Amino acid sequence: MSEYLSMPLLGYDLKARTKNFIVWTIISVCLFILIVVMFTNLLNAGLPEFVSDMLSSVPTSVSGGDQPGQLPDFKDFGVNFGVCMQLMLIVGCVYASFLGASANTGSRGDNDITFVYSMPVTRVCTVLTSYMAQVVILLFYNIAVFVVSLGVLYSNHKMNFIGRIAFAVLAFMLIEIIYLSISFLLATFMNTSSQAASISAVIVTMTVLFGLIGSMSPALNALTFLSPYKYISVYSIVSGGSSMFFIGIIAGVVMSIISVMISCARYNKIDFILD
Repeated sequence: MSEYLSMPLLGYDLKARTKNFIVWTIISVCLFILIVVMFTNLLNAGLPEFVSDMLSSVPTSVSGGDQPGQLPDFKDFGVNFGVCMQLMLIVGCVYASFLGASANTGSRGDNDITFVYSMPVTRVCTVLTSYMAQVVILLFYNIAVFVVSLGVLYSNHKMNFIGRIAFAVLAFMLIEIIYLSISFLLATFMNTSSQAASISAVIVTMTVLFGLIGSMSPALNALTFLSPYKYISVYSIVSGGSSMFFIGIIAGVVMSIISVMISCARYNKIDFILD
């Protein structure tokens, strides 16, 4: 096991990211609560009726003959909370991308590489250990999201939704790991950790846009493969359905494995070409 995973390095990496994890988790929890409160207030202010009236005025030639005025019943708790969870997923994807992009960019100098090779572990071990540290951090992050979700359920007397929320959080984790892996690979092409924030934002923004564009037209549906955000509909899970893009999930898992393998190979190469 020590050939591929070092517990001392794992503990060191987790400790180094504890402060960042706490700050991001607090911000995410506050943002989650804010989304729930704001969305509830918008519903009470008549937002669904306004949107329905606005969509019903769209000409048939533009809407393609569909019934745009038919909207989900946002007064239903499952639909309401499902939308909030779907929005929260974007925040989690940004965090996962940031973790991946900043995982090893701070260990590219000569002194860092000398330290790595002075230890009784391989470079592959350090890379895989760093990756596993980010996965563990994501696990604790999603546990925090789940606990806050339970608080929302309890305050609304909807504890019967626990099963759906647990499934949704598992979906969170799976999608976030895909974003983590992609950013982890891209980090091998970055020289400084200061680029991590911008890279993570660009990755999530581009993939979400690909998903939205792919959903607009059957001719562009292939673009959904480029959007891990669309692989699982958290909204459908929470609102009572179960929308899972199994081909996309399998592709995402394979992509994650390939990304980590390429990252290991590239770091081994980088170590020996630094001046």
